[in-house]
Amino acid sequence: MTSRYGIVPADAPNGASYPVWVIRDHETGHLVKALPPRPEPLRFYSYDRAQIWVRKNEKPAPAKEVT
Repeated sequence: MTSRYGIVPADAPNGASYPVWVIRDHETGHLVKALPPRPEPLRFYSYDRAQIWVRKNEKPAPAKEVT
């Protein structure tokens, strides 16, 4: 199984020296956007936090229990 999302470096804002990471959706080829109405990509300033987001969002939603 391949991962739906990939973590890629983003352009650092205003030439900042710290890394900025964005998430690319491999199914669409687009960057994952921040919550509406913002058009910019969701950004992470820690690779670890980006990995946590990917792991959390790649898991399928739990199946609803049928009673």
